[in-house]
Amino acid sequence: MAQSRYLIIGLGRFGAALAESLAEQGAEVIAIDRDMAMVDAVKQKVAYAIELDATDPQALLSVDPLKCRAAIVAIGENFEATVLTLAALKEVGVRDIVARSRSARESRILQAVGATQVIELEFEMGRTFGKRLIGGAEGQPALGQALKT
Repeated sequence: MAQSRYLIIGLGRFGAALAESLAEQGAEVIAIDRDMAMVDAVKQKVAYAIELDATDPQALLSVDPLKCRAAIVAIGENFEATVLTLAALKEVGVRDIVARSRSARESRILQAVGATQVIELEFEMGRTFGKRLIGGAEGQPALGQALKT
């Protein structure tokens, strides 16, 4: 298994930013989405960008997901597609699956379907930004400090 190969499914703002960040850090990124416009937007920034229906286990096998360190389901608005993609990844044998969630209820469902980790973006970003407002977090200046010259 390639320790630096990641499969990103869903190339909206979060998925595209994650794919670009991983690629900038030297990871090999396979980025997939159903929408070719989303694929086109990242194709120059990642190793592979492919238009693909990730809810189809046979289509997933074409990108060899078992050679990835993790698969990240970054689909934002279509919860049904998130669940079906997660199920397809489990069906083909992917072990480490991170899934994006919009609520605690969605998180519980995604964990029940087989996600090994769930990220609630709004919740986690709120906590991170709260820490930054108070006093900085991991190299980030506190609010107001960035405004000083």
